[in-house]
Amino acid sequence: MKVYNSLTFKKEELKTLEPGKVKMYVCGVTVYGSPHLGHAKSAVAFDLIHRYLKFKGYEVNIVKNYTDIDDKIIKASQENNIDFRTLSNQYIEEYEEIMKMLNVEKDTHNPRATEVMDLIIKFAQELISKGHAYERNGSVYFSVQSFPKYNSILQRVKDHQTKGEEEDYIADQDTAFGEDKLDVRDFALWKKMKEGEPFWESPWGKGRPGWHIECSVMILNFLGETIDIHGGGQDLKFPHHRNEIAQSESYSGKIFAKYFLHNGYVNVNNEKMSKSLDNFFTVADIAKEYDPMVIRWYLISSHYRSSNNYTSESLEPAKKTYSRLINTIKKVNDTEFSDTKSKQLDNLIVRIGDAKTKIIEAMDDDFDTPVALAEMLTLFREINKALLQDNLKINLEFKDKFYDLINFSESIFGIFPFTKSRSKPFSIEGTNEKDNLIKNLINLIIEIRVKLREKKIYNVSDLIRDRLRELGIEIEDKKV
Repeated sequence: MKVYNSLTFKKEELKTLEPGKVKMYVCGVTVYGSPHLGHAKSAVAFDLIHRYLKFKGYEVNIVKNYTDIDDKIIKASQENNIDFRTLSNQYIEEYEEIMKMLNVEKDTHNPRATEVMDLIIKFAQELISKGHAYERNGSVYFSVQSFPKYNSILQRVKDHQTKGEEEDYIADQDTAFGEDKLDVRDFALWKKMKEGEPFWESPWGKGRPGWHIECSVMILNFLGETIDIHGGGQDLKFPHHRNEIAQSESYSGKIFAKYFLHNGYVNVNNEKMSKSLDNFFTVADIAKEYDPMVIRWYLISSHYRSSNNYTSESLEPAKKTYSRLINTIKKVNDTEFSDTKSKQLDNLIVRIGDAKTKIIEAMDDDFDTPVALAEMLTLFREINKALLQDNLKINLEFKDKFYDLINFSESIFGIFPFTKSRSKPFSIEGTNEKDNLIKNLINLIIEIRVKLREKKIYNVSDLIRDRLRELGIEIEDKKV
């Protein structure tokens, strides 16, 4: 399988440090507010990658952190007049509830910055001793000049700083910190305490860690000096991930990560959704109107590296599409069983196997969900047509193959969580009076459409067809 490596700007064959095992780190959230759709995009993207690596047989050790101390958290806690720990705990709990709702699997570890404070201090001390960091007036800074390849990391044009990067330098809370640095590019590893701020004791006095250092320390502590995959949002490439690489490789003298994977944004009016721009939509609010699995489908229907442009109507197509999938599963449950063999049924059974193969091929190509999900939708349309329009009877072999596909889809896409339930999501013990009534009504509607088309009343016929399609019922028109 191939993954797109942001370090080399190309797809590469995935070759892990240790055969059959993946050491993976994903930058988590800064917990000073409710998780928005942009946070969900990253979480679901790397959950998908995590799931698929497991499907391919890898033992995945995945670590995702919580930043529970930084400038934004301190500001929010002061504005709300509560302790920063109370604030961060509140939003960590909310984030975990949202992840559970979105069917995101648990990570191996979820460390917090405040839990590794001693290790952060030791890491900074080691960088000082190796000449890669220095102390000024109670703060410690990483010396960018000590790491010669700094400007070329995660950048196509070497030794050239773009206008966008200049803006990122100014915005970065750790690079902007400190007036006594030796180089404007240097960033803070340890920040001297300001009046009223939380602090920890250190060899340099009271203070707290910078943002970039925490991820390097957590990776070193939970995964080791070199990892297979480092993930995060595209906005973290510079300066966060560049700074991580610089300080980690200066510390260990080894390659930090073999592959960097970056997910796209969720945009609002073509601007990145973020709290700082005040253009965000929380997942909790969206979930009041949409099933969480509709939200998940919306997020994975675009490639993890591409961005979604969100509007208030964005989830409507996802809602209709997901409803069609569920309705098809219901129809398979409700369709009468027969031992009678048919070529059409045999072809559908083969088609299910082919679809699974094509889905795997798409996912092997840098987790190409748009292609994979399109294949699933095509298959479901064919099954829908066979059951509704052709009144196909299914046998046990078809049912087993179909539910194998559903379980397979849940294992890698995470869109059918009901498969984990001990009880079956839909009754398959035969149709009751209500089921028969629905089937008879559908047949009646189809007959009416045929009459309308015979009389060339196509506008009404097409309206009925479109409304049925919204309900997940596909009808194929034939020339009259």
